[in-house]
Amino acid sequence: MNIPYPGSFAFVQILGIITLILFVISVQQRKKENFLLFQIAGTLLFILQYVLTGSYTAAILFTIVLIRGLVFFYYKKKGLKPSRAVLIIFLTALGISTIISWQNILSIMPLIATAAKTWGTWQDNMGHTRKTSLLAQSSMIIYNLSAHIYTGALTEACNLVSTIIAIKRYDFYKEKP
Repeated sequence: MNIPYPGSFAFVQILGIITLILFVISVQQRKKENFLLFQIAGTLLFILQYVLTGSYTAAILFTIVLIRGLVFFYYKKKGLKPSRAVLIIFLTALGISTIISWQNILSIMPLIATAAKTWGTWQDNMGHTRKTSLLAQSSMIIYNLSAHIYTGALTEACNLVSTIIAIKRYDFYKEKP
């Protein structure tokens, strides 16, 4: 994938560093609301990175992820869980968007990542949320490397390590909040 805007390569990498910080902090949160807020902020920067690199499938899917994050945050603040219908709507939107914006076989990676993360964040159990993040992060490492978003790949690698630490910390040893 080419970077269509001259001079944006360095800017994309700087955005990636900020994104890295936001996502690493997100998976270390005990409360789902805080997790979602950091994820929303990081997602905004990911969208900008994908647009600047011409990775339009990922940009579209992460826009849906941004909307999903806002909807799920709203539900969480109201003390509610989104219905299965809400989950199915988001998963369907991700699938249709992938088909419409298909660029190449690597376009499947953002779909795998966003679908896994959608199902994970739909769960009430943060342990399930963290475990589905492992699949999402692994898929996006591959995609970001192919899109020349090296700090995005680094972000996902750091997220992967941070998620493993959080799983060990909160799920394996059952540290109390």
